[in-house]
Amino acid sequence: MIYYWYTILKILVLRNFQSEVNYDQKISRTFRVGPFDCDGLRVMTAAKYPIYMDFVRWELIARSKLFKAIIKRGLAPTLGSQKIIYRKPLKIWSKFVVTLESVGMDDKWIYNVHYFEQGNEVKAIGITRALIWKRDIPTALTDIMKEVGATEKIDPPVWVLNIFKEDKEIIHNANHKNYS
Repeated sequence: MIYYWYTILKILVLRNFQSEVNYDQKISRTFRVGPFDCDGLRVMTAAKYPIYMDFVRWELIARSKLFKAIIKRGLAPTLGSQKIIYRKPLKIWSKFVVTLESVGMDDKWIYNVHYFEQGNEVKAIGITRALIWKRDIPTALTDIMKEVGATEKIDPPVWVLNIFKEDKEIIHNANHKNYS
């Protein structure tokens, strides 16, 4: 957890020395698989992929106008759902690139795809949907996005929407102990 917060603080400090990016700009960051990222087989454990996805999302927020829009309102960006598809392992000490692509938004959610690449090969893909909260209530995303220059909603690809289609029902069933 120390490394996580160290990296988030570093992103927030470095935002002052980096060029601004657009809220929907594709951005990439290079990382290296460290020994604490690995399981006993010397490959990156599944638990680490979401952390690297967080780092790139934080960087996009910190370097775009989203940061000021969110901070001045006292809001919190929050992940609503995620799915990760693993194809090939990332081995200890190897470098990899995480590319974040914003693929759409609606009134509540921003949809992102994260590509984990090594060489010219995609090793894993993470798909997320995030929203903005204030005091445990989802905030009107439309107002924030207009402030940062989003003039129209971009419908995410159908395959992305389908990934999250059953989320509400799954949570509802779990709350009612209906697991079938």
